[in-house]
Amino acid sequence: MLQPAFPALEILAQLPSGGLLLTPNNRLRNRCQQVYAGTQKSGTNWQPPAVESLQGWLDKLWFDLQQRGWQPAMYRVLNREQRQLLWQRALDEALDRQLLNSQQLCRDADSALAQLLQWQLVTDLEQLDEQVAPLLEQFALSLDGDAYPLFEMIRAFHRELIAHNAITPDQRDQRLLQAFQEGALPQLAQIDKAGFAQISPLYDALIQSAAARVVDHPSTSQQAKIAFAPCQNLEEELYQAARWAAQKLEQDTQASVGIVVNNLGQCRAQVEAVFARVLEPQFLDTAQPRYTLPFNFSAGIPLAQTPVGNTALQLLDLLNEEWDYSQLRNLLFSPFWGTSDELWLRTALFRRVQKLELRRVTGDQLRMWAERITADLKLEAPQLPRQLEKVGDLQRRWQKAPAEVWAARFSEVLAALGWPGDRNPDSQEYQQLMQWEGALEALASLSGFGPSLTKTQALQQLRQIASRTPFQAETRDGPVQILGVLEAGGLAFDHLRLVGFGQQQWPTAPAPNPLLPILWQKHWKMPRASAERELELARELTEDLLNASSDIVVSFASEEDGVHQGVSSLFGERETAAPIESDALINHNRHLADATALEKVADTHVPPMQPADCEQVRGGAAVLKAQALCPFNAQLRYRLGASGFMAPDIGLSPAERGNLVHQVLAEFWEACTDADRLRNLDEAEREQMIESSITSSLRNMRKKHAHLPVGFWSMEQQRLQRLMEQWLDLESQRPGFKVEKIEWEQRVEINGLKFSLRLDRLDQLANGEHLVIDYKTGQPSINDWLQTRIREPQLPLYALFQPDARAIAFGQVRVSDCKWRGCGELEQAIDGIKAVADSQKDSPFTTWQDLTDHWQQGLELLAGEYRNGVATLQFDRKQDNDIQNELWPLNRWPEREQAAQ
Repeated sequence: MLQPAFPALEILAQLPSGGLLLTPNNRLRNRCQQVYAGTQKSGTNWQPPAVESLQGWLDKLWFDLQQRGWQPAMYRVLNREQRQLLWQRALDEALDRQLLNSQQLCRDADSALAQLLQWQLVTDLEQLDEQVAPLLEQFALSLDGDAYPLFEMIRAFHRELIAHNAITPDQRDQRLLQAFQEGALPQLAQIDKAGFAQISPLYDALIQSAAARVVDHPSTSQQAKIAFAPCQNLEEELYQAARWAAQKLEQDTQASVGIVVNNLGQCRAQVEAVFARVLEPQFLDTAQPRYTLPFNFSAGIPLAQTPVGNTALQLLDLLNEEWDYSQLRNLLFSPFWGTSDELWLRTALFRRVQKLELRRVTGDQLRMWAERITADLKLEAPQLPRQLEKVGDLQRRWQKAPAEVWAARFSEVLAALGWPGDRNPDSQEYQQLMQWEGALEALASLSGFGPSLTKTQALQQLRQIASRTPFQAETRDGPVQILGVLEAGGLAFDHLRLVGFGQQQWPTAPAPNPLLPILWQKHWKMPRASAERELELARELTEDLLNASSDIVVSFASEEDGVHQGVSSLFGERETAAPIESDALINHNRHLADATALEKVADTHVPPMQPADCEQVRGGAAVLKAQALCPFNAQLRYRLGASGFMAPDIGLSPAERGNLVHQVLAEFWEACTDADRLRNLDEAEREQMIESSITSSLRNMRKKHAHLPVGFWSMEQQRLQRLMEQWLDLESQRPGFKVEKIEWEQRVEINGLKFSLRLDRLDQLANGEHLVIDYKTGQPSINDWLQTRIREPQLPLYALFQPDARAIAFGQVRVSDCKWRGCGELEQAIDGIKAVADSQKDSPFTTWQDLTDHWQQGLELLAGEYRNGVATLQFDRKQDNDIQNELWPLNRWPEREQAAQ
């Protein structure tokens, strides 16, 4: 069992009647109670020991005074959120200028006032000026409101306290001291202090006044074996600490092992992940039921980051009527709401919304698609559409209201959505539910301290409360205790490891309060005031830590922020501990690697397509392109539906910009049908037709992206105007033509596969020949038509089904780079469209018929492969793999590369 670092049983045995053992925190108090309970006979009744934590003792004293009706105790003690609201109002009253971070200033002001009260520099806010003036004069400082705005804020804050008949926790402590001095509270016979590092003057005076005799018990000194463990970085420190703890537990399963992590609150998640991986690797398996890990943390995590609390806040975000994809993904896939039977429906909803490729999804869109998917699937009485509609109705009706009303409303929303789900919560989830109710009560308690709140303000307040509320699961003690530096004070371990104690981390850097005069803070040694004060505290804490065990290892990162460092000089010179290179998971992986190699059988086929599937092949010509680039990826994408979506951009995506160009060109050629009319247009008519085409094309796009400002669409209009003028200049230089087909849909069949194609444009030339055109806003290459595996099959496929076609061409529509790229057999040459024999160096094709025969064979080869399930994972070019990296989790390409190396 983990023991206190002082003789708790002896202290309790020697306490006189009415005496008290006082500890700095609940953890140490609990340890003393457990040690005492371990000495009592089972099956007998016994009186609990007289041991309290400092704050627990003060809370009981205050409750006792209120029960007695002592007049100075008839005030409400404000919590942090209530004080924050009053400080905000005091700030608005005291300062007549806007601030970028008023919340941080209010927190600093609250901390500054607490220090003034705890150091007893101010004992009565009614006499603030009289008490502060001699202090400023002592250091030759001026009571100038511009120099020290804190004092004006305190005056305004004090007026708010009076108006609400309230006091701060530090004022409460001052009144407890007054109660002992005036005899309103009876004096104890003796108080024994144990485990304290440094204590404020107010607490010291309060303890001294509370007892006739105060005894301070230092930690028991031990002769420790101390070693240093240099590491590369914090991650290596944590792995070394976890492996070291595992070794100690293998040697003695009953041993108490302490891991003290400097700045634990900042790296708790990383610490938990590393220790779980080393000590309980099976815990990382999502199929494993939750159980208690063999280590305990002294630092909790914010309620807002727990599964239950985080889901509740995400569900309440449905009231905002607009979300990004990460918010929706986390929300719709959460098991903590609705019914588990509808999880697949929520998955289908998210998949459909993703296809919209919107930057943010609105509530109307989410509700509409939930209803459509439900109707398409013909589901009976689904809950999801009704739940979303109910939330949408509530948020439309709700107006400003006090905080307590919003707390009730938030509970109503969560209940309507089926939070926290239909499964029975486990112990930790149940504790999180109880703490969530406390967060809502804390929100409701703000009603009397501020005006009515909007929905956004109420949600922000609740999120702040949940983010500041630590959740510490109540579990059985594990053999490994992971603590912060202050939490480790007063405890003793069989083995102790200190993590993060390099020269730059220990002592900690000073961080004085920005609102208090720095000379005051240094003179009275206030928290974080100066390097001297932090060094003094670090020395005291270091001595306590080195007395906490007889087996100690101190680790540090050899490099911090790019600067080489050693261990803190407070630990002196010690021997170096050997690094631990393995743990259970590493040994298991090595065992697997050294095992008999399994025979590998290449499987390059999937089941062939059924005749019914060949009747309408989804994807069009893109199927054949995918088969040419990588057969396995083609099967994944078009037969198994493993398609990705374009990541939403701030403005328009590249695909949307390309579609806009296609639409504008289609609109223009619908109006201007041939080369003669194009050449006969005067400048005003041509400009008007271009502008009309652009305006019509932008109309639907503007509806989709209604969040974009007017200026954006003005710039897009100018871009398209400039692009069209350059492209039409190129078109007007061509021999005569007539635009015969625009965005023409056509069904074709090749080697048993039937496709639906959409042709951008088909031109009839003067002699009756046809030119097949596909617009591109990139930089295409005609060489992709001439390979054995045709990498750009779209235009060749179109050409095969146009008997009068004699050329195909990409229309490269790019600003300052408009050109034709194609090949064929035309009587009247077009600049950029090469003759077949000149399409490439040493071309094997001399006539158009040779080229179409090549396309027929190549496309039939690709279609046959796809229909027969050919699924080899191979790429002709590296970039073909890179541009399809969203399929790597399925084709496991990185693992294959790693195995090949």
